Parts: sequence; structure tokens; C-alpha cells
Amino acid sequence: MPQTQLSQFDLTDPIPFGFELIAAPADLSDLINTFFVVTSDAAVLDEVMPAYSAQLMVYVEGHSNLRPDGKGVHRSEQVTCTAPLMSAAPITLHGPLKIVGASLTPLGWHCLSGLAADDVNDCMVPASQIFAQHEIEQLRDLAQQFAAGDGSVGKICTVMSEAVRQRSGAINAEHARFVGAVNAWLSSALNPPLEELYAQVGVSTRSAQRLCKRYFGVSPSRLLKRYRAIRAAMFLANPDLSDELRAEILSIYFDQAHLIRDIRRYTGRTPTAFKNASLMQDTLDPEAHGESAKILR
Repeated sequence: MPQTQLSQFDLTDPIPFGFELIAAPADLSDLINTFFVVTSDAAVLDEVMPAYSAQLMVYVEGHSNLRPDGKGVHRSEQVTCTAPLMSAAPITLHGPLKIVGASLTPLGWHCLSGLAADDVNDCMVPASQIFAQHEIEQLRDLAQQFAAGDGSVGKICTVMSEAVRQRSGAINAEHARFVGAVNAWLSSALNPPLEELYAQVGVSTRSAQRLCKRYFGVSPSRLLKRYRAIRAAMFLANPDLSDELRAEILSIYFDQAHLIRDIRRYTGRTPTAFKNASLMQDTLDPEAHGESAKILR
């Protein structure tokens, strides 16, 4: 099957869908960014997923095909785990669609899966590699009950929360502190200096780069590049953005062409396309991005 490129999609047409964010339990805020619910009556939605944290999704109805560049086609299961995306990837959603999901922090994904983000990314991971069979069956049963009108979003979120909570004891405390320091650094400014991160983490530069790749998938410099672009997209998606803030965003980039290129690489859209409603645009809500997006709230 030929690889579908982002440029083949018309990403300016509005798409009929529903998107709702649900706050994660307070004791899991370091591990779960947010829960979300996606719904649509459309038979087929061609969309694009931005470079984003790992996700756990329960497909109550419908299914999807994710096509990361050069990594084939990944078809969803009823219980689906999506590893972190390093760049935007086309996704085709087959409806009617109802998905209940959890956006996991880098620490939460590592806690749940034990997988290093630089080794496993841009793909769907079989649920059987992450969960015990009884956990998968419980989520499937809840999905079927919900589809039949007997279940609820809350019940599914509770089971997902408990799966993460039960594994939280395996977190390396030093690594957790490192991830926290990276998130604090990312949220400290729109374009924080790398030197500040290395001064704050309390480990050597080499160790900082290794741990950053393990939890975030890339080195600190590349991580910053990705977050700059996604933050710029979040701001530009806001119709009330002030001229002053727009100028500050543009000042980070060499020119507007570099801004557009990076935003498209990491979100799959150009700034102009943010004028229209889309599922991708809603996933850029700062509330869905945890501690590192605090500066945007």
C-alpha cells in the first residue's frame, strides 16, 4: 500500500466531530495529562495527529489506521496503545466513532509500558504487550456495555486510572525528578535556553541527553524545537492572539518560512488551516498537554 503523505490531505476543510477533555485524578497528574472523548457520526475522517504524547484508547465504536512516515500502517484494536509521536502522522478514522482515551505523560507512558521513547515511537503497540489479559478483557467489556447504553465514560476512565496507579510504584525516583525538571524548564519560557536545563537537572550533559531520549524520544535541543512549534501552533490557533504575542512567537524563528515548516512538521497543518475546526486543533488545547503547557494557560 503506498505511503500517504501529509501533503495529500486537504487539511483546511472543517470536520464533524466531538471532543471533550476530562480531568485526570489529582494523584495521577504526573502520569496522565488528561482523559478525552472523541465522537463522530462520519463514515470516514482523514485527519492528522500532531507530535504528541503516548495515548491509551478504548474504541467503543469504530477503528482507525495510523500511518507514521516510513513505518507502515498501524490499525487500532479495541484497546489501543499509541506510542509517542515524534512528528505529525496521517490517521484515518472509520466511524461512527466513539473513543475514550487517556493522554499519558512521558513518565506515565514509561510507567505503563516500560518502553523507552527513543526505541519505540511513531507506532501503535499491541495492548497485550502492555496489559494483562484480564485488564484488556475488562476494558473490552466496559466498551461493549457503553456501546449498548449500559456503561459510562467514567467507568472506563476509572479502570485506565487504576491500571496506571498499580504500576506507579515502579517509577525510578531519580528519573521522575529529571522528567519534572525538564517539564519545569519547558514551561519556564517560550524558548528557554538549553544551558538552564543542564544547570538544573543535576546530572552530566551526556546523562541528561540519554534520559531525555529515553522519556521524550529525542535530545533536549530537538525536544525544545518540537515544543516551540506546537506552542506556536497553540497560540496561533487562538483567534484572540494579541499582536504583541504574535510578534514574540515570530521572533523565535529565523523567518516565517521556518515557523510554517516546523508547525507543519509537528502538527500536520499550516497556521492558515487553524482558522477551521478540526480534531487536530482541539488536541492542541493546552489543558491536554500537562505541566509543560502551563505557560500557555
